[in-house]
Amino acid sequence: MDKPKRILAIDDERINLRVIGGLLRNLGHEPILIESFAEAKALLDSSIDLVLLDVMMPETDGFTVARQIRSMEGVSDVPIIMVTALTSKQDRLKAVEAGANDFISKPIDLTELRVRMGSLLKMKESQDEVKRYQAELEEMVAVRTSALKMALDNVQQSQRVILTAHLET
Repeated sequence: MDKPKRILAIDDERINLRVIGGLLRNLGHEPILIESFAEAKALLDSSIDLVLLDVMMPETDGFTVARQIRSMEGVSDVPIIMVTALTSKQDRLKAVEAGANDFISKPIDLTELRVRMGSLLKMKESQDEVKRYQAELEEMVAVRTSALKMALDNVQQSQRVILTAHLET
């Protein structure tokens, strides 16, 4: 892995955050451990590569948090993995409907976490590359459009000079 990925973990229980933090460090990532979505909002930006999100939290459940992340400008496409003790099919469907990309049951297995995060991090990396390429293309188009506008202005100015000279002659 080239550089450590920034993983935001949101869980209301500190022991769970410590475990997740240790697992993420073992996988070579940079964990950002937060106890509530209210705290996470300030840190959630385009530098975050993935969100690990607990479902059962006291102030706002993970389903609601996932929907809020999906509606936030600039981070709506960040991969989200729900981490919870809930295992029913309905809970998994609800998580996907809320915007989660994947679902991991507690207790977290390191191998499962690595595999599930790996595919989502590759997807995020590809999306970021497409965004960078799009921004470069937009900048290139803006530069070339500006150059064409200057060339057109120069042609128009030359035509005015020629017309003036022609009339004077």
